[in-house]
Amino acid sequence: MGAPSATATMQAAVATSIPSERLAVTRVPRPAPESDDEVVLRVHACGICGTDLHVLAGHSYRPETPFVLGHEPVGVVVEAGAGAREWLGRRATITLFTGEGSCAACRAGDERLCPELVSITGVLGAWGGYADHLRVRAAQLVELPSRLSWEEAASLVDGGATAANSVRVALEHDPRRVLVLGAGPIGHLCAELLRVRGVPVQVVEPGPLRRRALQAVGHDVVASIEEAGVPVDAVIDCTGVPAVLAPGLDALNPHGTYLLAGYARVPDVDFAVVARKEARIRGIRSGRREDLESIIVLAAAGKIRLSPTARWRLSEVNDALDALRARQVPGKAVIVPDSVWKEEVA
Repeated sequence: MGAPSATATMQAAVATSIPSERLAVTRVPRPAPESDDEVVLRVHACGICGTDLHVLAGHSYRPETPFVLGHEPVGVVVEAGAGAREWLGRRATITLFTGEGSCAACRAGDERLCPELVSITGVLGAWGGYADHLRVRAAQLVELPSRLSWEEAASLVDGGATAANSVRVALEHDPRRVLVLGAGPIGHLCAELLRVRGVPVQVVEPGPLRRRALQAVGHDVVASIEEAGVPVDAVIDCTGVPAVLAPGLDALNPHGTYLLAGYARVPDVDFAVVARKEARIRGIRSGRREDLESIIVLAAAGKIRLSPTARWRLSEVNDALDALRARQVPGKAVIVPDSVWKEEVA
Protein backbone atom coordinates (compact mmCIF):
# COMPACT_ATOMS: atom_id res chain seq x y z
CA MET A 1 0.00 0.00 0.00
CA GLY A 2 1.66 3.23 -1.05
CA ALA A 3 0.31 6.73 -1.55
CA PRO A 4 -3.50 6.93 -1.50
CA SER A 5 -5.46 7.77 -4.62
CA ALA A 6 -8.82 9.53 -4.45
CA THR A 7 -10.50 12.70 -5.68
CA ALA A 8 -11.09 14.18 -2.21
CA THR A 9 -8.14 15.75 -0.43
CA MET A 10 -6.91 16.04 3.14
CA GLN A 11 -4.24 17.88 5.10
CA ALA A 12 -1.00 15.96 5.67
CA ALA A 13 2.59 16.57 6.71
CA VAL A 14 4.67 15.10 3.89
CA ALA A 15 8.34 14.17 3.79
CA THR A 16 9.29 15.32 0.29
CA SER A 17 12.91 14.20 0.61
CA ILE A 18 15.14 12.34 3.08
CA PRO A 19 17.32 13.45 4.77
CA SER A 20 15.43 16.59 5.74
CA GLU A 21 14.54 18.51 8.89
CA ARG A 22 11.19 19.79 7.61
CA LEU A 23 7.87 18.31 6.56
CA ALA A 24 5.67 20.00 3.97
CA VAL A 25 2.16 20.62 5.32
CA THR A 26 -0.01 20.39 2.23
CA ARG A 27 -3.09 18.83 0.65
CA VAL A 28 -2.90 15.26 -0.63
CA PRO A 29 -5.50 12.78 -1.91
CA ARG A 30 -7.67 11.40 0.86
CA PRO A 31 -7.52 7.59 1.09
CA ALA A 32 -10.48 5.28 0.62
CA PRO A 33 -10.80 1.53 1.20
CA GLU A 34 -9.42 -0.34 -1.80
CA SER A 35 -10.37 -3.85 -0.69
CA ASP A 36 -12.95 -5.53 1.53
CA ASP A 37 -10.55 -5.78 4.48
CA GLU A 38 -9.46 -2.14 4.56
CA VAL A 39 -10.75 0.77 6.63
CA VAL A 40 -10.14 4.50 6.84
CA LEU A 41 -9.39 5.97 10.24
CA ARG A 42 -10.12 9.62 10.89
CA VAL A 43 -7.04 10.56 12.89
CA HIS A 44 -7.71 12.34 16.19
CA ALA A 45 -4.10 12.33 17.38
CA CYS A 46 -0.75 10.86 16.43
CA GLY A 47 2.30 10.55 18.63
CA ILE A 48 5.76 11.53 17.46
CA CYS A 49 8.34 8.80 18.00
CA GLY A 50 12.11 9.18 18.08
CA THR A 51 12.21 6.91 15.05
CA ASP A 52 10.53 9.69 13.05
CA LEU A 53 13.47 11.98 13.79
CA HIS A 54 15.95 9.26 12.82
CA VAL A 55 14.09 8.61 9.55
CA LEU A 56 14.07 12.31 8.66
CA ALA A 57 17.77 12.58 9.48
CA GLY A 58 18.52 9.73 7.08
CA HIS A 59 19.78 7.47 9.88
CA SER A 60 17.08 4.81 9.80
CA TYR A 61 14.45 3.47 7.37
CA ARG A 62 14.35 5.07 3.92
CA PRO A 63 10.76 5.25 2.67
CA GLU A 64 10.22 6.38 -0.88
CA THR A 65 9.23 10.05 -0.94
CA PRO A 66 6.79 11.71 -0.93
CA PHE A 67 5.82 9.91 2.28
CA VAL A 68 3.58 10.59 5.28
CA LEU A 69 5.19 9.58 8.55
CA GLY A 70 3.38 8.91 11.85
CA HIS A 71 3.16 5.39 13.29
CA GLU A 72 1.31 6.19 16.52
CA PRO A 73 -2.17 7.18 15.25
CA VAL A 74 -5.49 6.95 17.09
CA GLY A 75 -8.91 7.81 15.77
CA VAL A 76 -12.36 6.69 14.64
CA VAL A 77 -13.12 4.34 11.75
CA VAL A 78 -15.17 6.36 9.25
CA GLU A 79 -15.08 4.15 6.14
CA ALA A 80 -14.78 0.39 5.74
CA GLY A 81 -14.70 -2.25 3.06
CA ALA A 82 -17.45 -4.86 2.87
CA GLY A 83 -15.58 -7.26 5.16
CA ALA A 84 -14.81 -4.73 7.88
CA ARG A 85 -18.04 -2.81 8.43
CA GLU A 86 -18.28 -3.90 12.07
CA TRP A 87 -15.50 -1.38 12.77
CA LEU A 88 -17.46 1.67 11.60
CA GLY A 89 -17.73 4.32 14.32
CA ARG A 90 -15.34 2.59 16.71
CA ARG A 91 -12.32 4.15 18.41
CA ALA A 92 -9.14 2.39 17.39
CA THR A 93 -5.41 2.40 17.01
CA ILE A 94 -3.24 0.04 14.98
CA THR A 95 -0.49 -2.53 14.98
CA LEU A 96 2.25 -1.34 12.64
CA PHE A 97 3.72 -4.27 10.79
CA THR A 98 2.46 -6.13 7.73
CA GLY A 99 4.39 -9.30 6.98
CA GLU A 100 4.09 -11.54 3.94
CA GLY A 101 1.81 -13.79 5.99
CA SER A 102 3.05 -17.35 5.59
CA CYS A 103 6.42 -17.45 7.38
CA ALA A 104 6.91 -18.89 10.87
CA ALA A 105 7.16 -15.40 12.41
CA CYS A 106 3.87 -14.23 10.86
CA ARG A 107 2.07 -17.42 11.85
CA ALA A 108 3.29 -16.94 15.44
CA GLY A 109 1.96 -13.35 15.61
CA ASP A 110 5.41 -11.82 15.17
CA GLU A 111 4.80 -9.99 11.88
CA ARG A 112 7.38 -7.40 12.94
CA LEU A 113 10.08 -10.10 12.59
CA CYS A 114 9.00 -11.26 9.13
CA PRO A 115 12.07 -11.59 6.88
CA GLU A 116 9.96 -10.45 3.90
CA LEU A 117 8.29 -7.51 5.64
CA VAL A 118 5.77 -5.75 3.40
CA SER A 119 5.33 -2.48 5.30
CA ILE A 120 5.52 -0.61 8.58
CA THR A 121 2.63 1.86 8.67
CA GLY A 122 3.95 5.41 8.91
CA VAL A 123 7.56 4.27 8.58
CA LEU A 124 8.04 2.26 5.41
CA GLY A 125 5.78 1.35 2.52
CA ALA A 126 2.43 2.54 3.94
CA TRP A 127 1.51 6.15 4.66
CA GLY A 128 1.00 7.06 8.31
CA GLY A 129 -0.90 9.27 10.68
CA TYR A 130 0.49 12.78 10.22
CA ALA A 131 -2.69 13.43 8.28
CA ASP A 132 -6.44 13.83 8.61
CA HIS A 133 -7.08 10.24 7.52
CA LEU A 134 -5.26 6.93 7.35
CA ARG A 135 -6.00 3.73 5.42
CA VAL A 136 -5.08 0.41 7.08
CA ARG A 137 -6.06 -3.25 7.00
CA ALA A 138 -8.82 -4.10 9.48
CA ALA A 139 -6.53 -6.83 10.88
CA GLN A 140 -4.27 -4.06 12.18
CA LEU A 141 -6.98 -2.39 14.28
CA VAL A 142 -6.94 -2.48 18.07
CA GLU A 143 -9.99 -1.07 19.85
CA LEU A 144 -9.52 1.79 22.31
CA PRO A 145 -11.60 2.21 25.48
CA SER A 146 -13.38 5.53 25.94
CA ARG A 147 -11.65 6.03 29.29
CA LEU A 148 -8.43 6.97 27.50
CA SER A 149 -8.17 10.42 25.95
CA TRP A 150 -6.86 10.61 22.41
CA GLU A 151 -3.52 11.99 23.60
CA GLU A 152 -3.16 9.29 26.27
CA ALA A 153 -3.94 6.59 23.74
CA ALA A 154 -1.47 8.01 21.20
CA SER A 155 1.30 7.86 23.80
CA LEU A 156 0.83 4.07 24.02
CA VAL A 157 0.75 2.93 20.41
CA ASP A 158 4.37 2.09 19.60
CA GLY A 159 6.01 3.25 22.82
CA GLY A 160 3.59 1.23 24.91
CA ALA A 161 3.97 -1.93 22.86
CA THR A 162 7.76 -1.55 22.99
CA ALA A 163 7.76 -1.00 26.75
CA ALA A 164 5.45 -3.97 27.37
CA ASN A 165 7.61 -6.21 25.20
CA SER A 166 10.78 -4.99 26.94
CA VAL A 167 9.44 -5.64 30.42
CA ARG A 168 7.96 -9.01 29.45
CA VAL A 169 11.35 -10.16 28.16
CA ALA A 170 13.23 -8.67 31.13
CA LEU A 171 11.01 -10.60 33.55
CA GLU A 172 11.66 -13.95 31.85
CA HIS A 173 14.63 -14.48 34.20
CA ASP A 174 13.04 -13.12 37.39
CA PRO A 175 15.30 -10.09 37.92
CA ARG A 176 15.56 -8.81 41.47
CA ARG A 177 16.44 -5.32 40.24
CA VAL A 178 16.23 -3.54 36.88
CA LEU A 179 17.97 -0.45 35.55
CA VAL A 180 16.19 1.55 32.83
CA LEU A 181 18.33 3.86 30.71
CA GLY A 182 16.38 6.88 29.48
CA ALA A 183 13.23 8.51 30.88
CA GLY A 184 11.58 9.28 27.58
CA PRO A 185 8.11 7.88 26.83
CA ILE A 186 9.34 4.27 26.54
CA GLY A 187 11.55 4.45 29.64
CA HIS A 188 8.73 6.04 31.60
CA LEU A 189 6.36 3.22 30.67
CA CYS A 190 8.98 0.56 31.43
CA ALA A 191 9.42 2.02 34.91
CA GLU A 192 5.66 2.04 35.47
CA LEU A 193 5.20 -1.54 34.25
CA LEU A 194 7.98 -2.75 36.53
CA ARG A 195 6.43 -0.88 39.45
CA VAL A 196 3.10 -2.61 38.80
CA ARG A 197 4.89 -5.97 38.82
CA GLY A 198 6.61 -5.13 42.11
CA VAL A 199 10.13 -5.21 40.65
CA PRO A 200 12.57 -2.62 42.08
CA VAL A 201 13.60 -0.25 39.29
CA GLN A 202 15.92 2.72 38.94
CA VAL A 203 16.03 5.03 35.93
CA VAL A 204 19.01 6.91 34.48
CA GLU A 205 18.15 10.18 32.73
CA PRO A 206 20.68 13.00 32.19
CA GLY A 207 18.06 15.48 30.92
CA PRO A 208 16.61 17.54 33.79
CA LEU A 209 13.13 17.94 32.25
CA ARG A 210 12.49 14.22 31.86
CA ARG A 211 14.28 13.37 35.08
CA ARG A 212 12.02 15.69 37.05
CA ALA A 213 8.89 14.42 35.27
CA LEU A 214 9.57 10.84 36.38
CA GLN A 215 10.69 11.86 39.85
CA ALA A 216 7.40 13.73 40.24
CA VAL A 217 5.49 10.43 40.16
CA GLY A 218 7.78 8.84 42.72
CA HIS A 219 10.41 6.98 40.72
CA ASP A 220 14.08 6.71 41.67
CA VAL A 221 15.86 8.63 38.90
CA VAL A 222 19.56 9.53 38.71
CA ALA A 223 21.51 11.54 36.17
CA SER A 224 24.14 8.95 35.20
CA ILE A 225 24.93 5.24 35.33
CA GLU A 226 27.79 6.10 37.69
CA GLU A 227 25.23 7.34 40.22
CA ALA A 228 23.04 4.25 39.88
CA GLY A 229 22.89 1.45 42.41
CA VAL A 230 24.55 -1.37 40.49
CA PRO A 231 24.99 -4.20 39.69
CA VAL A 232 21.52 -5.19 38.47
CA ASP A 233 20.00 -8.27 36.86
CA ALA A 234 18.59 -6.51 33.79
CA VAL A 235 19.22 -3.27 31.92
CA ILE A 236 16.59 -1.88 29.53
CA ASP A 237 18.32 0.58 27.21
CA CYS A 238 15.75 3.02 25.80
CA THR A 239 18.27 5.64 24.71
CA GLY A 240 19.69 4.70 21.33
CA VAL A 241 22.88 6.43 22.52
CA PRO A 242 26.11 4.57 21.65
CA ALA A 243 28.00 5.79 24.72
CA VAL A 244 25.73 4.02 27.22
CA LEU A 245 26.36 0.48 25.99
CA ALA A 246 29.72 -0.11 27.69
CA PRO A 247 28.74 1.23 31.14
CA GLY A 248 25.34 -0.44 30.78
CA LEU A 249 26.96 -3.84 30.25
CA ASP A 250 29.30 -3.15 33.17
CA ALA A 251 26.22 -2.59 35.36
CA LEU A 252 25.00 -6.17 34.87
CA ASN A 253 25.31 -9.02 37.30
CA PRO A 254 26.60 -12.37 35.93
CA HIS A 255 23.94 -13.96 33.70
CA GLY A 256 22.26 -10.56 33.43
CA THR A 257 20.19 -9.38 30.47
CA TYR A 258 20.80 -6.25 28.40
CA LEU A 259 17.73 -5.25 26.35
CA LEU A 260 18.00 -2.93 23.39
CA ALA A 261 14.68 -1.07 23.22
CA GLY A 262 16.57 1.82 21.67
CA TYR A 263 19.50 1.05 19.43
CA ALA A 264 22.37 2.77 17.69
CA ARG A 265 25.57 2.03 15.82
CA VAL A 266 28.34 1.41 18.32
CA PRO A 267 31.68 1.59 16.48
CA ASP A 268 33.91 0.02 19.14
CA VAL A 269 32.46 -2.66 21.41
CA ASP A 270 34.52 -4.88 23.70
CA PHE A 271 32.43 -8.03 24.09
CA ALA A 272 34.81 -9.44 26.69
CA VAL A 273 32.49 -8.20 29.44
CA VAL A 274 29.60 -10.09 27.84
CA ALA A 275 31.59 -13.32 27.79
CA ARG A 276 32.98 -12.88 31.29
CA LYS A 277 29.50 -12.37 32.73
CA GLU A 278 27.78 -14.82 30.37
CA ALA A 279 25.36 -11.97 29.79
CA ARG A 280 22.44 -12.00 27.38
CA ILE A 281 21.85 -9.24 24.84
CA ARG A 282 18.28 -9.12 23.52
CA GLY A 283 16.88 -6.92 20.81
CA ILE A 284 13.41 -5.40 21.13
CA ARG A 285 11.46 -4.46 18.02
CA SER A 286 8.24 -2.74 19.03
CA GLY A 287 5.84 -5.37 20.42
CA ARG A 288 3.23 -7.98 19.67
CA ARG A 289 -0.49 -7.18 19.41
CA GLU A 290 -0.99 -8.55 22.93
CA ASP A 291 1.72 -6.22 24.25
CA LEU A 292 -0.20 -3.23 22.93
CA GLU A 293 -3.53 -4.59 24.16
CA SER A 294 -2.17 -5.29 27.65
CA ILE A 295 -0.75 -1.82 28.20
CA ILE A 296 -3.96 -0.20 26.91
CA VAL A 297 -5.91 -2.19 29.52
CA LEU A 298 -3.53 -1.15 32.32
CA ALA A 299 -3.64 2.53 31.30
CA ALA A 300 -7.43 2.58 30.97
CA ALA A 301 -7.73 1.04 34.45
CA GLY A 302 -5.44 3.72 35.90
CA LYS A 303 -2.86 1.16 37.02
CA ILE A 304 0.01 2.88 35.22
CA ARG A 305 0.71 6.60 35.12
CA LEU A 306 1.45 8.04 31.70
CA SER A 307 4.08 10.60 30.85
CA PRO A 308 2.84 14.16 30.28
CA THR A 309 1.79 15.00 26.73
CA ALA A 310 2.45 18.17 24.77
CA ARG A 311 0.14 18.89 21.82
CA TRP A 312 0.72 20.65 18.52
CA ARG A 313 -1.61 21.16 15.57
CA LEU A 314 -0.67 19.18 12.47
CA SER A 315 0.14 22.48 10.80
CA GLU A 316 2.70 23.06 13.58
CA VAL A 317 4.41 19.69 13.19
CA ASN A 318 7.80 21.24 12.40
CA ASP A 319 7.67 23.20 15.67
CA ALA A 320 7.06 19.93 17.49
CA LEU A 321 10.00 18.27 15.74
CA ASP A 322 12.24 21.22 16.64
CA ALA A 323 11.16 21.02 20.29
CA LEU A 324 12.02 17.33 20.41
CA ARG A 325 15.40 17.88 18.81
CA ALA A 326 16.10 20.60 21.40
CA ARG A 327 15.05 18.22 24.23
CA GLN A 328 12.34 20.65 25.33
CA VAL A 329 9.57 18.04 25.69
CA PRO A 330 9.45 16.34 29.11
CA GLY A 331 7.07 13.60 27.98
CA LYS A 332 5.25 12.65 24.78
CA ALA A 333 4.80 14.94 21.78
CA VAL A 334 1.44 14.51 20.04
CA ILE A 335 0.10 15.92 16.77
CA VAL A 336 -3.62 16.76 16.41
CA PRO A 337 -5.12 17.40 12.96
CA ASP A 338 -6.20 21.01 12.58
CA SER A 339 -9.80 19.99 11.84
CA VAL A 340 -10.00 18.01 15.08
CA TRP A 341 -8.35 20.83 17.04
CA LYS A 342 -10.99 23.27 15.75
CA GLU A 343 -13.80 20.95 16.80
CA GLU A 344 -12.33 20.64 20.30
CA VAL A 345 -12.24 24.40 20.87
CA ALA A 346 -15.54 25.17 19.13
